[in-house]
Amino acid sequence: MEWSTMFHYHKWATQKLLNHVGSQEASIYHKEAKNSFPSISDTYSHVISVDYLWFKRLTGIEKPEWKQFDVSSVELTKKAFADLHEEMEQFFMTLTEEQWKETLNFTNLKGDPFSNKREEMFFTFINHASYHRGQVTSFLREFDLEGIPVDFIYFAKEIQS
Repeated sequence: MEWSTMFHYHKWATQKLLNHVGSQEASIYHKEAKNSFPSISDTYSHVISVDYLWFKRLTGIEKPEWKQFDVSSVELTKKAFADLHEEMEQFFMTLTEEQWKETLNFTNLKGDPFSNKREEMFFTFINHASYHRGQVTSFLREFDLEGIPVDFIYFAKEIQS
C-alpha cells in the first residue's frame, strides 16, 4: 500500500475519533480510568508526541527531542494534529521510492540503537496510533459511551462515496 493512502487513513482516523470524542460531554476528555494512560487527553498527548518523534526520525534525525503539545482541549488537540500532519505530509511528498527504502539509524528513548528502512519506521508510527485509538474506544466504553468504527475499511468506504 502506498504511503499516501496509509497516511491519509491515519489523518482521517485521528480526526474522526477526535470529532467523536468532542461530540461527547466535555468532561470525558480528562476523566480518568484504567488504561495505559490515565485519560483520553493523556493518550492523545502520548500519540502526538510519538507521531512527532517518528517524523523527526524519518527526516534523518537520530535522536530527536521529545516534544509536548497542547492537548488541553479536544479542539486544541485536533489543531495540533492537523498542523503536525500537514508538515509531515509536505515532507513525505518530497521522498522518492528509493528514499522510502533507505535505511536510517536512530536511537530510541531508552538509548538503544536501531537501523530500519524509512518505510518500516513509517508503518510503525501508523500502527502505534491505531493501537491507541483502540484504547480511546475502550475509555468511551468504560464511560458507557459508544465508540465509532475507524478501521481502514471504513476509511476506504467513505472515500469511495
